[in-house]
Amino acid sequence: MIAISSDRYTPVVNDKNLKDLRKGTADYYEWWNTQIDRCVNGYKPHGGVFIPGRYYFYLNFCKILLFDEAKNRKTFGSPMYRDQDHEYMNEIDLAEKGGYGLIVLKSRRKGFSFAAANVLLHDWTFNPGSENGVGAQTEGYVNDFKFKLMLTYNMLPQELRNRWLINNAKLLKSGYKEKIDGDWVEKGFMSQLYFRIMEKPDAFRGTSLKFMVFEEAGEFLQLKRSYFANEECFREGAKQFGVPIIGGTSNQLSHDTTDFIDMYKNAEEYNLKPLFFPASKCYGVFQPYFDPKTGASNVEESTKDILERRAKLKAGNDKEKYYSFMQEMPLEPADAFLLIGASPFDAEKIQQQLAKIETNKYMRIVRRGTLEWKTNKEGKQVFGSKPDFHEDKAGWLEVIDDGHPLTHYKNAHVAAVDPYHVSDDLDEKKPGKKAVEQKDRSKGSMCIYRRYIDTNTMGELPVAFYTDRPYSKEEFYENCAKLAIYYDSQILIENNDDGFLKFFIDKKLTRYLKERPRSADSPYSQASNKYGLHMKDHQKRLVTELVDEYIKKHWEDIYFTNLLGELLKFGTANTDRVMSFGMALIHDMDNTRRVKPDGEEEETFSLPTFSKGANGQIISVHTQSDKNWAGKGKRGKINYNFGTQNEFSPSKHTRSEEG
Repeated sequence: MIAISSDRYTPVVNDKNLKDLRKGTADYYEWWNTQIDRCVNGYKPHGGVFIPGRYYFYLNFCKILLFDEAKNRKTFGSPMYRDQDHEYMNEIDLAEKGGYGLIVLKSRRKGFSFAAANVLLHDWTFNPGSENGVGAQTEGYVNDFKFKLMLTYNMLPQELRNRWLINNAKLLKSGYKEKIDGDWVEKGFMSQLYFRIMEKPDAFRGTSLKFMVFEEAGEFLQLKRSYFANEECFREGAKQFGVPIIGGTSNQLSHDTTDFIDMYKNAEEYNLKPLFFPASKCYGVFQPYFDPKTGASNVEESTKDILERRAKLKAGNDKEKYYSFMQEMPLEPADAFLLIGASPFDAEKIQQQLAKIETNKYMRIVRRGTLEWKTNKEGKQVFGSKPDFHEDKAGWLEVIDDGHPLTHYKNAHVAAVDPYHVSDDLDEKKPGKKAVEQKDRSKGSMCIYRRYIDTNTMGELPVAFYTDRPYSKEEFYENCAKLAIYYDSQILIENNDDGFLKFFIDKKLTRYLKERPRSADSPYSQASNKYGLHMKDHQKRLVTELVDEYIKKHWEDIYFTNLLGELLKFGTANTDRVMSFGMALIHDMDNTRRVKPDGEEEETFSLPTFSKGANGQIISVHTQSDKNWAGKGKRGKINYNFGTQNEFSPSKHTRSEEG
């Protein structure tokens, strides 16, 4: 931007003769015609650069809450010209002309909610019949956005303040009623602004939106589904006429889902342009970091100060505070995507892996898709058939490249499921919150873990995850069955979901259920269940220990950012992926089946039982045949002789047979 006086962009605010403008005069109408033209078509001051009409409207006619240093409080005032806002408004203008959307990542307290509210209010004010909408995950975000929009609306000059016909929690509709021939007729612009809580992904179905704002999109539980479900609202067939604006604040990124992060990194796949506004832009509103006379940010000085503050925090003992500061004051997108928590696991290793995935596109190997049963001649899906994988950006399954079944090996994969429950006591709902605000609601999660195979094959890592809370539990069970059949793996299930076990028993799929892992039983356990694992204190400690050991040794083998995010929050929030991953490690630990080439005969093993013979020798009696023994198929025993120092001497054993 050209550094001229910022006053040149706000001629209305700085017009000292405005009070003398008499309503109804020729000068009055000429002045307002000029202002409306600038609000619609934009403005270029002498010596400066062009600003879009919506930015002119925002700077010259809107009022927002600003900090008044003299009064030491926030008061209403006109927005100051800032290079950051100018850049943002230009990008919206380009997106509107180019037929694409924006996904915006910013640091906190940048004033973008007021700016986004202005975009919708501007279209509502100047374009008859317009439709625009704002959607958010919670009622609080929707209400806050509407409060800022109505605050600006109520302080507009009377000449720009359209009358409204409807003003409720869900709709603001402009217009007025006029009585004609005894009947009341609606007239006016009839523009509409929708305010929706995105409890259902397709909340805007049936509308035709010029602008759709996804407010605090980083906290959406199903952002991708919401985006795809409402895509037709801003399209007319193959042509995109509307502009979706997906906004996220760095310290408001939820890692219950990384949809926002995935969409930002792969923006072109969603017809979006990624925008990042670092903390060094508009770092306060005072010198030396920002020049209020020109509206220019001193990025160099701001960056220097932020890095100095980082260094002090890094030198301290509280690493969580250091990472939190990086996330709240990001200098690059990777800082905003940091995950913070009080986890027992090695946070530094986890953060390193996240940073590697963020900065190296070759490490982004997680793909989304679905599994579908094969179809018969009539085109109907055949339940229980080997499903086919279909890549789908909004699919329910996450799988890494080369993480699909290995056709030449048996027993290569194990599975585990951490189920979810509908009842409140098992679902750990927070009291006093509506269902839509239950961000910590438990989900079901299934992990597929590939075991060690050989040095030439990728192994000892999770290769697939299914984590969801579908409307029907039957859908969750069926998807788990698809995964088990697809990978030909047994599932270790937490033994507190009778519906899961009943589904597999009724569908005759019990061969895909892992029997109770005896190695995970606590001392003196009296457990008698055939399938699954009772997740009590002993088992929870075992999960934690196995996951901790895995991170210490194999942290670079985790490519699922969702899982990495949950690892950093373990113990403080629902971490369904961590639990299914930990249970898969138990399954692997307990599994006695050897990974072998497909077609090779399965070997059976049995542990010997020891007893003392008549002559005092220690003998081991096998009750199961060993094909490597002579006399295959007969019951045998091996006598072991111990030396004088009670040392085992394998060279001195003898073999005898019993009928």
